[in-house]
Amino acid sequence: MTYQPYMRLGRAQRPSTAAMGGDQMLFNGVPIRPVSAVGTFINFGVLTPFRESLGLIPKGAGVIGAIVAVTEIFNAAATNVLVVGTAADIDQLVEAGDVNEAAVGTTLVCHRGGVVLDADTEYFVQFTQTGAPATTGRAGVALLYAIP
Repeated sequence: MTYQPYMRLGRAQRPSTAAMGGDQMLFNGVPIRPVSAVGTFINFGVLTPFRESLGLIPKGAGVIGAIVAVTEIFNAAATNVLVVGTAADIDQLVEAGDVNEAAVGTTLVCHRGGVVLDADTEYFVQFTQTGAPATTGRAGVALLYAIP
């Protein structure tokens, strides 16, 4: 016999494998909310101001963190830096040093999450470099948030 958790939507109780709708779900009696994500890609040739919009996150959302997936290494001569944040604080979620831009891989950054937004807020991913300009580099970035 396998463990079969039940989910509750209103008064109805169904196995967790049943199709569910809405955002007020219960997992064994505990309310859960789906995690949402917005994302984009950024590459070495991004134009001034060297940033791409991740999207507008609604007021009241709890920002959890970001996922950065470097799919092609950034190869500027001296430094390559990807950061994620708002226009007012561009490295609010992902700081320089959180991601290794010189290696293909995925990084989950949550240590700076936990922000609850008091207004609709646009988030960005920004790439900066020093030394000879990069000729390669691409990363996918997703911002994770939940609406309580």
